[in-house]
Amino acid sequence: MKIIRPIALTDDMLTDSNVAENDYSEFAMGTTYADGDHCIVATGLEILNLDVAPASDWAAGDIITGQSSAVTSVCVSKITSLTYYVRERSGNYTLGEIIGVTGVGVKLADQGAANPTITAATDKVHKVYESLAAGNVGNYPPTDVLATTPKWLEVSATNRWKTFDNKVGSQTSQATSITFKITPGAVFDSIAFLNLDAVSVQVVLTDPVEGEVYNETIDLISTVITGSSGIYDWYSYFFSSQFRLTDFVKFDIPPYLNAILDITITYTGGTAKVGGIVFGVQSTLGTTQYSPNIGIHDYSIKEQDPFGVWSITERAYSKKMTCDVQIESVSIDDVQRILALYRASPLVWIGSETYSSMIAYGFYKDFSIIISYPTFAICSIEIEGLT
Repeated sequence: MKIIRPIALTDDMLTDSNVAENDYSEFAMGTTYADGDHCIVATGLEILNLDVAPASDWAAGDIITGQSSAVTSVCVSKITSLTYYVRERSGNYTLGEIIGVTGVGVKLADQGAANPTITAATDKVHKVYESLAAGNVGNYPPTDVLATTPKWLEVSATNRWKTFDNKVGSQTSQATSITFKITPGAVFDSIAFLNLDAVSVQVVLTDPVEGEVYNETIDLISTVITGSSGIYDWYSYFFSSQFRLTDFVKFDIPPYLNAILDITITYTGGTAKVGGIVFGVQSTLGTTQYSPNIGIHDYSIKEQDPFGVWSITERAYSKKMTCDVQIESVSIDDVQRILALYRASPLVWIGSETYSSMIAYGFYKDFSIIISYPTFAICSIEIEGLT
């Protein structure tokens, strides 16, 4: 049994992708949305720092204009009398200028000798939202969804970021190929691909000093659904029922601190899809014993009417896995500490590299360690995958 402790992906790490983030138009504070309209929020908030506060607080939707630079931003909410959340900034304010709502004296702030500075407040949101009300204006979706009576509904991550939203069932999809360029800025030695629909995956690692240090292409079409044998002749290639590998893990990534990770997921003539890419540092808990219990939780709804007719509403499913793991006596305390540390954190759990069905991204529901032998113990662990 191995685990991969994930490195959380930030905006700075994902430096390029061929998947455009254009699901819908970017949210704008001044736009009026109708019931059912959609938008994306692909940019985060910024904090506008003042030297002198306006006499009257800025309100959500106020256009904050530099009176000499003509630079604008839109107020989202007040933090303190001298700090505000803003977005949609058109440029940089200049040193010492008066800024605020043009034509409203009590909403102008004289900066004196200070510069109205901007600092980043949040990572970009990368979410799709649906309006729940007509005349919906000036309500910032990521915070509005937390209101008692929200006017926005969070629908999903944007297509580009579905791969990294901790929901294995939601897939980034694009015709022919998906590419990601990632610069983690941290050492990692393992990478997992989850819920794939593709024919091949290429993983390339490039170090700024040593150049290309890893390059491997994984063929995802390797077996026929009626058995475990490979496709060995033209008849089986054209007429056998084929399936594509959906989950796999690579544990042989060379650990370079500043390396750039290039991923290409290919489905020539079709639509490439991927539900999750998780990279991080691997740990071995012990040896998985025979007789593991694997399966899924199906969240589909199956209903039967009074006449015996069934209706089925297909929904997501999640993997589940229960294993007994043999751990060395000297590792008992370490294994318990690791499991306690990650009790509320999703990890990649690999019961066996041989079976993709024994690769799950999720958390453990329960574990117990039975010390029955002088040199090893048995850890029973129940894994619940994320949908």
